[in-house]
Amino acid sequence: MALFTSTQFASAAATGTDWRDTAKVVLEKLEGARTPGHHFNLGFLYITDALVDDAVSILNLFKSVLNIDHWVGSVGLGVSGCGERFIDQPAISAMIGRFDENDFCLFPSFSVDPAPAEAALKPWMAAQDPMLALVHGDPLSEENPAHTIERFEALLGGFVIGGLSSSRQDNIQFSNDVVNSGLSGVVFSQNVRVATTLSQGCTPIGSSHTVTRCDGHTVLELDEKKAVEVFEQDLRALAIKKVNRDPDEILIDEAALGDPEAVPEEFQSLMKGEIHAALPISESDQKDYLVRNIMGLDQDEGSMMIAEHVNKGDRLLFVHRDHDSVYEDLSKSLLDLRKRVEADEGVFAPKGAIYISCVARAFSDPGLSDNTHEHNEVELIQDILGDVPLTGFYAGGEISKARLYGYTGILVLFL
Repeated sequence: MALFTSTQFASAAATGTDWRDTAKVVLEKLEGARTPGHHFNLGFLYITDALVDDAVSILNLFKSVLNIDHWVGSVGLGVSGCGERFIDQPAISAMIGRFDENDFCLFPSFSVDPAPAEAALKPWMAAQDPMLALVHGDPLSEENPAHTIERFEALLGGFVIGGLSSSRQDNIQFSNDVVNSGLSGVVFSQNVRVATTLSQGCTPIGSSHTVTRCDGHTVLELDEKKAVEVFEQDLRALAIKKVNRDPDEILIDEAALGDPEAVPEEFQSLMKGEIHAALPISESDQKDYLVRNIMGLDQDEGSMMIAEHVNKGDRLLFVHRDHDSVYEDLSKSLLDLRKRVEADEGVFAPKGAIYISCVARAFSDPGLSDNTHEHNEVELIQDILGDVPLTGFYAGGEISKARLYGYTGILVLFL
């Protein structure tokens, strides 16, 4: 529960028994950074869903105590700070920063009715070139969040990044006030220098396949073969790679997938983690893909249903995710980001960071119970990037390049 500071930011996070004592600890830490001439004017605020009923009180208290009017953020099943995270318990993570007043613009809910957001953004955009938007969204909005994000990008023309709220209760956001639907957040001008990275956290099982027959969310054929047959072939290939055994010894059916005890002991490690479908992004230069859940298999028809509408000709592959793949990919992404920043800037000295991770990554982490496991995501970030002021939350969907991802981790560095 330490205070982390730089020349432009300060961050702190804490847990407590209720919103008052939790907020008190965070505010006491942040007040220590409010030295004369600090001029902090923008705050990032993330709370866990255990405190969502008190969101208005929390926001008003932070505004009053820190004398900062502008706040953006969201609610999540967990929140993170520099080297620490708090999952499934009352917690608050906050970061305060200093920007030129002309270099950022907050906007209220952008939803089916875009007028309120447009009224806030268009005058600002007439004078500034928007470069990056940090957005938070309601996963249960009237419109599909992916479509809302696309429409917002069309309005903005900049890089859209962020996450959807995750909550057992209200999916609120912060954007000066408490927001209950659509997208909200803050847009930064090109004068605010940032670097970003996305960690997929999944390992491709085999090569990608072509969807040759489908119906909405149902994939009937891949490479002109039954989808389930291709799926089984890729799982067998994964088994050979993992345990070097005859693939015919693996029982691959719905009963086995639902009951790890039905799988021979040497293959049970393959059931630790999850298998997902993934749709490669053809125009991406980072070999990105959108990971989607496999909703069901129809052995008689040979089809599978996934949580995404597919079209004939789409590319699809299968990926495996477990805690090792998550942290191996995150480590690589962070090291690549560090090298990229050093090459561009001549030095690696970020001033602040925001980390948005998929809530599934938190609850599948073996270190969840004691928060000290060596594979703690935010500890890994601290190890590689240093004691950079950081805040963030565990989202119900991650946004990067105006695309809605799943199972990923997204990091924004303010340079």
